[in-house]
Amino acid sequence: MTPQMESITQTIRSFKEALIAKQLEHQDDPQEILDEDTFCAILSGLPSFRRLPGVPEHMGFDLIYHCDTPENTEELRNYLESVFGVKDEDSLVAQKHEFFHIFNEYYDFACEWDGHPNFPLEDLDEDGRTAYTKSRDFSVNLRDFVGAQGYAAWDIGERIMLIRAACACGIISDNTCRQLVIDEARVANELFDNFVDFAISSLCGAVYFIFVSMGRNEDEGISGFLDINMKIVSKLMEDDIWSFNAWCEKNYKQLAIQDDQIQPLLGPEYRGITGIASDHILCDGFRIAVMFREKPLSNSDSGWRFFAGDEDQEYLGNHRNFGALELNLICNYAPDSIEFLELPVGTFVARNENGKLQILQDIPNPNGNNNDPNDGNAPTNPGEPIAFG
Repeated sequence: MTPQMESITQTIRSFKEALIAKQLEHQDDPQEILDEDTFCAILSGLPSFRRLPGVPEHMGFDLIYHCDTPENTEELRNYLESVFGVKDEDSLVAQKHEFFHIFNEYYDFACEWDGHPNFPLEDLDEDGRTAYTKSRDFSVNLRDFVGAQGYAAWDIGERIMLIRAACACGIISDNTCRQLVIDEARVANELFDNFVDFAISSLCGAVYFIFVSMGRNEDEGISGFLDINMKIVSKLMEDDIWSFNAWCEKNYKQLAIQDDQIQPLLGPEYRGITGIASDHILCDGFRIAVMFREKPLSNSDSGWRFFAGDEDQEYLGNHRNFGALELNLICNYAPDSIEFLELPVGTFVARNENGKLQILQDIPNPNGNNNDPNDGNAPTNPGEPIAFG
């Protein structure tokens, strides 16, 4: 390891240790559940601070950003076409992968390190072997920091930035922007659990990206680029944009209810308001047997929690067994839950022996202290899966 690389790895190690220490300080804080648009937007936290032509400051952290003048729109369009070759939706989809794919390279290295290379090196020509081995030998110094996730966070952030920029100047519509960004967010949610791991993957990706951009030479500019990105990560954490206890709980699972079955059961005042439901309901199709309301975790969180009634303590202890979705969607599983939605924090509702939801507890509980869905008279064996009711 070169002296510069030793300095870089020590810097990343110290930074990661500091982030983990702060994360531990927040481990008992209520988890903040991010709505989908916010989650998608802040995944591009690092490049979002980058000033683009036609963007006077930066695109901020609302998912949809539009240039404020025709001149800025034209300037950004020209930039995206000249630098990235992006001029329409098809070229955007192709070029975002053409420019930002260092996770794929890392995956090749990881397979070789595990003894299962994706291809024999002798299949590459001399220049290809040189480029590959330089990149691999550089990356081996970073693998202990990123593990299997590699540089995925860097790719995700950069791709989302490119998608949002294309939307900002009208190359794609707002709806197309959301669809493309959600694809990236799905990958992030599968690979990562928190913003500390995402931040370290982003930083190591930044280091590798600039290494490749500089002709795979350990130029002094690598340390400077790392320093800039570390300052941005610190800013994101300090401003609570990348919160230590926040993540998106929409795990993009296969729901038991299909899109064309979802009915608009709630009024517009509920748009964007979420609840948390067990996967036994969302994915397995069991009906809602227990629902209680605790103190909301965010402005978009209703505080309502929904259970099938058979979740044991081990199941309850794994946050991946739950999803945060709009109340309208959850109520499509059991429309008879709607009549209770306006009841206060502390309300506890469960199905009786006749299968009817009824209030078992209606005592305001401002602290929202962890009611157990299997306490009291709540059913613990809901029987065969019954979807939507």
